[in-house]
Amino acid sequence: MEKPKSLFTRKSSQYAITLLIGVICIALLTVSACSSTPDEPEPTPELVIVVETPEPEPTPEPEPEPTPEPEPEPEPEPEPEPTPVPTDVNPLTGMPMDEELTRNRPVAVSLSNVSEALPMNGPSRADILYEFLVEGGWTRMLAIYQDFTGVPKAGSIRSARHYTAEIVESYDGVIIHAGGSPRGMEEIRNRRIPSFDEGSRVQYRDQNRVPGRRVAYLHSVVATGALVERHFPTTYDNLRLQHEDNFELGLTFVDDGTPAGGSSANEAVIRFSGAKSTTVTYNSGSGVYRLRQFNRDFIDANDNSHPEFTNVLVLQSRVSPLGDGGGRVDIVTTGKGDGYFLNGGRYVEIEWHRANKEAPFRYTLKEDGSELELGRGRTFIAIIPTTQDVEFS
Repeated sequence: MEKPKSLFTRKSSQYAITLLIGVICIALLTVSACSSTPDEPEPTPELVIVVETPEPEPTPEPEPEPTPEPEPEPEPEPEPEPTPVPTDVNPLTGMPMDEELTRNRPVAVSLSNVSEALPMNGPSRADILYEFLVEGGWTRMLAIYQDFTGVPKAGSIRSARHYTAEIVESYDGVIIHAGGSPRGMEEIRNRRIPSFDEGSRVQYRDQNRVPGRRVAYLHSVVATGALVERHFPTTYDNLRLQHEDNFELGLTFVDDGTPAGGSSANEAVIRFSGAKSTTVTYNSGSGVYRLRQFNRDFIDANDNSHPEFTNVLVLQSRVSPLGDGGGRVDIVTTGKGDGYFLNGGRYVEIEWHRANKEAPFRYTLKEDGSELELGRGRTFIAIIPTTQDVEFS
């Protein structure tokens, strides 16, 4: 009978078996590792290089750019020489004229303006035509001509007033009149204004004016350019026929005198008194104003034309009774006052200035005091009391 194995023997056997299995496994793993080729190679581990970044050096402050030397200012171009005022321009209108006539002393004619004396002769040839009050609330006109020699007839001629003489003196002119008020005649004499009174050889009575009426005699005196040209040089000894070298009228003319920013003045009713007004109406086609009074058009009897004016000036002045017993008035023509300027269908407010009785009238815009520029052409000037005004439309 076989003896049972001892526990040590069993343990030894088990250990041997375990060891044998381990050896076999190692052998199999070794063979597998040697014979098998991997599909992909083992990745090479990345080489990581650590580089220490040095601290950045501070950026140096940029050196300031040198301030360039300022370029020298270019020499200013010399201002062009002012264009000399042409001497062949009528100083009363700014229109072309023979140079030999531009320095002539103008001729002023005192004209009756009552209804019975109309139509007048010669107002359409006047360079400047004034209208102002006389006694009774009625008006008289004063026509001023730079060249009177070509006027066929001017009238009817009426008497002068002292302010008539003062206006004539502002132009360094000579006056044709038929008598005058006491103060008017005194002013003409004292101020040595050359005058040609009724009875002088430049005047005569036109029997064709208002025939058959007593008033015709008062309104029949006329003058002609031919008579003036013939007798002026012989009426006075050493009569000065031209302006002195230092005389300047001071009017400025431009091609278009329409006031900038002005108000509408297609028609204006100029009031002299409760009895008398004159209406000026603008014609946009011809760019001139025409006059209307006594409910009829203002006509020149020489050719039945309508006197036309590029410019209209309305001057407000102090008018007061003269107190001479004849109902005459005083009109102030020196100092300054307000007024209106009409041109091109527009009007603006102005101021007139006259330093003394020897000085010409000056005109400025009331808005900024700049000099007034007239349009080239004839001018109608109305002097009205400060108590009257103008109605514009």
